[in-house]
Amino acid sequence: MSKKAVLSFFIYFFVFVLTVEWLKPVIELTDTDHLYLFSLYLFISFLFYFIRLKWYYAAPIKIVFICWVIISIYTDLSFISSDAFAYLIEAIRVNTVALISREWLEVTNPFRTFLFFLLLWMTTYLLNYWIRVRKNILLFFILTILFITILDTFSPYNGEKSIMIALISGFIAMGLLYAQRVGTENKEQAKTPLLLGGIGSLVAILVISGALAFILPKAGPTWPDPVPFFTAAKPSASSEEGGNGSGVHKKVGYGENDENLGGAFVADDTPVFTAAVPTRQYWKIETKDTYTSKGWILSNTEAKISSYNLGESIQSDITPGEEERTATASVSMLQEYPFVMQPYGIKQVDALEPFTLSWNETNQKLSTFNGGSAVPITNYDVAYSEPVYSLKALRNTKIESLDSLTSEFDRYLQLPETLPTRVRELATSITEGDGNLYEKAKSIERYFKQNGFRYNEELAAIPEGNTDYVDQFLFDTKVGYCDNFSTSMVVLLRSEGIPARWVKGFAPGEIVEREDSIPIYEITNNNAHSWVEAYFPNIGWMTFEPTIGFTNSANLNYDLDIQTDELEAPKQTPAPTPKKPEPAKERTEVSEKLTKVLSDSINWVLDRKATFIWIIIGLAFFGLLAYRFRRKWLSKVLIPLYRTRKDDWDSFEKMYHQLLKQLHAYGYVKEQGQTLTDYATQIDGYFNGNHMKQLTSVYERGFYGGNKVEVDYPLMRESWENLINQLSS
Repeated sequence: MSKKAVLSFFIYFFVFVLTVEWLKPVIELTDTDHLYLFSLYLFISFLFYFIRLKWYYAAPIKIVFICWVIISIYTDLSFISSDAFAYLIEAIRVNTVALISREWLEVTNPFRTFLFFLLLWMTTYLLNYWIRVRKNILLFFILTILFITILDTFSPYNGEKSIMIALISGFIAMGLLYAQRVGTENKEQAKTPLLLGGIGSLVAILVISGALAFILPKAGPTWPDPVPFFTAAKPSASSEEGGNGSGVHKKVGYGENDENLGGAFVADDTPVFTAAVPTRQYWKIETKDTYTSKGWILSNTEAKISSYNLGESIQSDITPGEEERTATASVSMLQEYPFVMQPYGIKQVDALEPFTLSWNETNQKLSTFNGGSAVPITNYDVAYSEPVYSLKALRNTKIESLDSLTSEFDRYLQLPETLPTRVRELATSITEGDGNLYEKAKSIERYFKQNGFRYNEELAAIPEGNTDYVDQFLFDTKVGYCDNFSTSMVVLLRSEGIPARWVKGFAPGEIVEREDSIPIYEITNNNAHSWVEAYFPNIGWMTFEPTIGFTNSANLNYDLDIQTDELEAPKQTPAPTPKKPEPAKERTEVSEKLTKVLSDSINWVLDRKATFIWIIIGLAFFGLLAYRFRRKWLSKVLIPLYRTRKDDWDSFEKMYHQLLKQLHAYGYVKEQGQTLTDYATQIDGYFNGNHMKQLTSVYERGFYGGNKVEVDYPLMRESWENLINQLSS
């Protein structure tokens, strides 16, 4: 096989790879399947073009292959049987009638497959034309990259690997085409070692750089992801509180329906209640236990209801703190809700209004009743003592203790069967190396603050089709609000076998005044919030706050000074427990720094965007002027540029090609089939001289005859400059 054939083979091969990467998302997103059959068809087509098989041989073979594929996919018939032939004839008849009568829905799947093959046929024909005649596939290359990246951004298709393969294949094919084009124009083939070295270095550079780009850490997104914005603003988003409606955005606030999370929120600063309370509190309303891959519902667990009168001690599954830490929160409701806003460590409720309390152990909701009917209560006092957790006990939570959990915790470990495997793998990688359950939970809580996640109520995505809500947030968007962060943490905890539940309520709000030195907090609809409770054996339920920008740290007793045995003397304070390394932070340190630099740079540009816009407009204007009057200044650039080069054949050859390029640009086009000598005579006729003939004579003697030494290069430079100057004038 000749060097030209080898070069052509590799060009067709890499164009084939590029076309397959274009084909993959089409097959995946349309559920067409049988990618290998369509890829085989592409391979056969490019092979025929490579060996230059005559069309009257290639076309029948392709048609037979297409028919064989249709028979194989849609029937159980033998391809060489008369029944298969009759099936094809009938399919052609039925679909022809449907097309003529414009009954588009009557077109059958086999015929659609046939049309898709025809599309591939036309595509390969066009690519062959670009390879053989134009020797340039830049347009197809650019369109393929745009096609894959757009689908990767706006559809469930993951094009990360496809983009890399397409980039490498496209650049290699373009480089080989350029080498082929240069050889054809100069009518000279490169020597084998030089050709192999050039191709090898091109492939090596692209493969190595592509692999490094794929493997090395990458900065997080600097600009907002546009997908969540579009998905959040779709008409199916709810305009009601927690329900499904036809509005564009959901209204922020508390709602009971959490089956479909996601989408943008409209801010609402309407006050819900005020609370005179000594310290900031998270106000718990209820919990939910079943994650559906789209949102939360309550399981079918039989509700356990306990009733309490005012002033009676309430038995919650979160044990209050010490008696001396008991405080009172005076709540004044501004909206009507038939339940109590619970601070953590609730002990009892008092009020002037008569009502009874109903505690639902299934969802932790404390409802208010009067005469058997749910009633909203305007003012009430809640006695509470915030729980305090022993840090020593938390650090002694054993992973093995999870095996002793009773069946009542099964609902807090529930995960949908459709949960993507990579979510569980992420949970394992985050907690890898953690020696106890508390450290695992803290690692997951910190993960969101260290890995490029952003809090934004406008750009939260709505998962489409079979897309999992948590998977989309963790791997695709990384943009959302409390529901995204809290739901993701619950799922990650459950993936590691730690019982967890999703909590809804209100964040602390803002201090609006003080009464007898006690702050009064105003809580609005904007403060509606969700967070996480995790269960540790022998410890109980404990709160966690994964949402960026929010703080809800549990009260810890730093009891790490371990008392020694009486026989040991003297007592010593053990060294502080070294801080657990944070692998996620180390892994992303480079990415975070690069992200910060990019973010600062973008912000700097955005702060001066008006200036930059005028600069761009000015540069575009001067660019147009420069292009319009390029004849006036081109010689002043080209001549000094080439005067810096040596007087040798390499410089002369480049000067001659540059002259041909400029002549073509100025309208002196060399006609197809015209020899250089005839063209030179024509040019000299235009300019009334013989400079072009002298340059062309030297070029032909050197290029075809190898006479590259006995040349008066200074004289040739003068002739070249003379022609360039004449062009400019």
